[in-house]
Amino acid sequence: MDATQTPLQKLYYAADNTLPLSQLDEEKICQIARDLDSVSSEKEHYVTGWMGLNSVVLVRSYQNKRGSADGLVMTRGNHYRLSVQSVVFRIPKPLLWVTFRRRPRTMKVITYNRLDTPQNGMQQYQNILEPELKERLEADWRDLNDYLGMACWQRENNNPLWQALQRDISADRLLLLCKHPVFSSRKMQKEGEFAGLWQKDIFIAHRNDGAAAILLSWKDPQTGDVASYLFEILAKNTGPTRLRLSLRPRKQEKFYPLNPFDAQHLFDARQLFERAESVLESSADSSHHQR
Repeated sequence: MDATQTPLQKLYYAADNTLPLSQLDEEKICQIARDLDSVSSEKEHYVTGWMGLNSVVLVRSYQNKRGSADGLVMTRGNHYRLSVQSVVFRIPKPLLWVTFRRRPRTMKVITYNRLDTPQNGMQQYQNILEPELKERLEADWRDLNDYLGMACWQRENNNPLWQALQRDISADRLLLLCKHPVFSSRKMQKEGEFAGLWQKDIFIAHRNDGAAAILLSWKDPQTGDVASYLFEILAKNTGPTRLRLSLRPRKQEKFYPLNPFDAQHLFDARQLFERAESVLESSADSSHHQR
């Protein structure tokens, strides 16, 4: 299978084939958590993926005083957080017996939490009155289902986009880009431990220590934030080296390693890397002809 020919197929979930938030039930939420869980453990754990520049945290067996929870938490930048979880409430056995229940009560908990204004706390989705806000959260949920569908397809097919990146962006290819003559013939702009330059709409930078690491940045058209991919080769004591691909969603944040199921990012990162190679070659040819 050529991952670059059919890269973004979906499985199980899609925006045009999903229930609205108001019609979700507890079992559906738990199923989503199981489908995306790459750890396959019943113990409490979290997996962070990336839908665009927004984090999507898979919550598995989260424990607190009220019970345990499974689900997803999507954070849209610094603006708000949408949480879709199934909660099993912790009820003492005597109370279960008194209320004639054999199992603790399970219910869905869908909340919206503003992050940019402290006075606006958490709201239950069912209590939100503004139609525009509800529609925005429904749109987020549809986008999440597209993300989930692409992630599940990658996982069920042995992560072909990830495998292709590991195979095609080798240490030699990365070093070739790092050592491109443009980095020694132009004035460079500093970016932390990197130095580079804007070429058209891409900032291309390498590390000064000669490591196999390339930083590629672009300006997000929706938010205006400058986001970045970091390609770097990790050496292992045993076995082959491998590529690590990380995302920095905004300039002031840290880098987060991407997952083998973050399909859209893997596809976009590969295309951006190939564009960077092409842009630098065009720049070198232009400089040569000007001489």
